[in-house]
Amino acid sequence: MDNLKTLIRLYRHYAKMDLLWFLRDTRYFFIQLISDVVSGGCTIAGVCLLSFHFESFSGMTQSEILFMMGYSLFIDGIFMVFFIGNNTGMISRIIGRGQLDHIMIQPVPLWAELLAQGFSPVSGSPMLLFGIALTYYGAKKAAIPINLFMILLFLFFSICSIAIVMSFIYLLSCLAFFAPAAAEEIAGVGRDLFSTLKTYPLGNMRGIQKHLFLSVIPVGLCAWYPSMLLIKAGKYGAGAVLVTDALYLPAAAAIFSVITIFTFKKGMKHYEKSGCPRYSGFGHR
Repeated sequence: MDNLKTLIRLYRHYAKMDLLWFLRDTRYFFIQLISDVVSGGCTIAGVCLLSFHFESFSGMTQSEILFMMGYSLFIDGIFMVFFIGNNTGMISRIIGRGQLDHIMIQPVPLWAELLAQGFSPVSGSPMLLFGIALTYYGAKKAAIPINLFMILLFLFFSICSIAIVMSFIYLLSCLAFFAPAAAEEIAGVGRDLFSTLKTYPLGNMRGIQKHLFLSVIPVGLCAWYPSMLLIKAGKYGAGAVLVTDALYLPAAAAIFSVITIFTFKKGMKHYEKSGCPRYSGFGHR
């Protein structure tokens, strides 16, 4: 209970900081908003244009692809709202630059600070709102019912997807414990991997490539796979979705999370012994 209260206080603190930043420089906020809209539009444009020219592109109709694009942008929106601030979503920068010490000296648990300090409900909200709007539009076009069950299932799958994204990014970022200079920006590589690939449907893909994108490199689990489950459950009922298929996504999220936590703890032990060599007698780097 004490940890929960601490986490809530941290969220309030970082929300106020984000709001003050917004009120201090409104012009910059609107520039960022326009940039997010352009970025989101460019992300989905390629797949949408292909779907318009090829009927039933990768086993999905145009309306279903729009729904999948909305889900993808919703995941990006969650990332922007909860992890974009203070490089929390780019943890390799914090580790590689020796800034992890700044978090460790705070009078709160490390996990709580990492979970809360990226919270940006004002500056990070445009992408989330864009994703909600496109998801709603895609669901209407694809004749997917919008009811309490579907909303809860959508949110549950979204939590699993963002857990996979963050676990993968943090897992890659653990390399920065052992090679700070070389791996400082590796978190960006992990994020770009999901940004560029997760929007493509895998329905017609066969062989090892499809299994690869649904396991080791889990880009398919962050848009295509959960979208297909939601479409099938919405159109044909929850009974049309196999239990094994429905449990695969949360199981993958749990496995990636456990592996990442274990690896991160190993990296922390190395960091406790070695510290960060990026600091020198005359300052940082």
